[in-house]
Amino acid sequence: MNEDVKKSTEIMFQYNEVAVERLASIQQEENYEVKFFEEVKPYGDIFFKELDEWASLVTEWLKKERPKYIHVNQVETLKENLQNVVLQSFYPETREKRFKKMYHSNKYVLESILNN
Repeated sequence: MNEDVKKSTEIMFQYNEVAVERLASIQQEENYEVKFFEEVKPYGDIFFKELDEWASLVTEWLKKERPKYIHVNQVETLKENLQNVVLQSFYPETREKRFKKMYHSNKYVLESILNN
């Protein structure tokens, strides 16, 4: 695995972890109001740019290296799940069970990529 793929995957791993921490923190606050244009959009803009770059790097790496247990469709699903987890982490009414399942799925695939 090249260094760019590893670094980029570690960044996605951190986004996933921060999202869980953010949701837990927000759900404990009373009267929390989502500040879409002040918080969500600027964070999302940076995240989506990095996510697209990561997906391109990993897809290219998969085509070259052909690891045994990681496939392109997993990366596409992971990208979608990461988008959901990061965005939903700003909203206290997020369903925790579904959120946690996506979080754990993301974590598993990201760790699989890092361990390859």
